[in-house]
Amino acid sequence: MTGRPMHAFLPLLRAADHPRVVMVSSAGGSFAVVTDPEQAVSKMHELAYTSSKAALNMITIRYAQAIPQVKFNCITPGEVANHKFTATDMNNHTGQLTVTEGTDPIVKLALSDADGPTGTFTDRLGPVAW
Repeated sequence: MTGRPMHAFLPLLRAADHPRVVMVSSAGGSFAVVTDPEQAVSKMHELAYTSSKAALNMITIRYAQAIPQVKFNCITPGEVANHKFTATDMNNHTGQLTVTEGTDPIVKLALSDADGPTGTFTDRLGPVAW
């Protein structure tokens, strides 16, 4: 959620008890992952998808800094350390994780308490290097 939609939702977010925004990113948005030859995404030689996810990660950090009363975080639904990703239509269901396994950490982050994280990039297992 960026630009106009974000500004349209800001009054609602600020009125919430525990406002948070969870951006669904990708390991492909991580410079550390894309430059690691052991990661499958390092062999994806395309521009739009990984560039857009890297931009999403930066936007998330900048929003977390600019609007500290709202928790902004990125999450990828895979497991970077284990080289696993979620089976979806986008990858012809070749992922090793189920959709539920991919969405569970997203829901958990969305429901985190007032002391939850902000400005982070995580996966199912924990922090992901930017």
